[in-house]
Amino acid sequence: MREIDKVLDSNEKVFWEGKPKFWPYVLRTIVPSFIFGLIWMAFLAPFIFIGVFLPLSAQNAAVETSNNGARFFSLFFIGWNLFLLPFLLIGLWLLIGTPIYVWIGHKHIYYAITNKRVIIQKGIIGRDFEYIDFDKITNAEVNVGFWDKTIGQDSGSILISSAGTISYGKHGPVSRPYYLANIPNPYDVFKFFKKVSHAVKTDIEFPNQYRPKTNPGYGTEYNPHNR
Repeated sequence: MREIDKVLDSNEKVFWEGKPKFWPYVLRTIVPSFIFGLIWMAFLAPFIFIGVFLPLSAQNAAVETSNNGARFFSLFFIGWNLFLLPFLLIGLWLLIGTPIYVWIGHKHIYYAITNKRVIIQKGIIGRDFEYIDFDKITNAEVNVGFWDKTIGQDSGSILISSAGTISYGKHGPVSRPYYLANIPNPYDVFKFFKKVSHAVKTDIEFPNQYRPKTNPGYGTEYNPHNR
């Protein structure tokens, strides 16, 4: 559900909006998750076998020996299965939970380029919004991945970096850019984004009233149709 209008300023205009293409967006996440989930469950299978399908003969032998032996086996298997439960839930999340989560999340993802900023809408339960002001952007690039080429055909992602997307860890600065993920016509959208970004930055740094009258400059009321 599109709810971008809720966060627009009174004089803010949307020049472009879109959302990820379904299959490239979903497959780029669930395929690695599913493969890792299968490996995880394969590693876990022998331990599950011990906890669930241990031959009854071992338990019967303990029962025949003494009641203490039966009690020991009961406590052992309860403790063993409780120990395995978190690992089993992780595997089930990788195999089943992640695809459901991504599918539901896709329905609520929308992107917008306005005359002030880039807006990213997302969220499962409630709507979350991320904003990237044009004057804060430090870098942007286009990425066309495997699923974009094989499934999306004309889709790709725009990565936007700002000072706020850089964090510092043990190994130095790490960039976590904002994504306009798997959108249609990424190169055209990227060129349009760069043009708007340059125009708005110019207006901020060199307002019209300080320009010579013979220099038309960049109009604050940017017209997206003048390409």
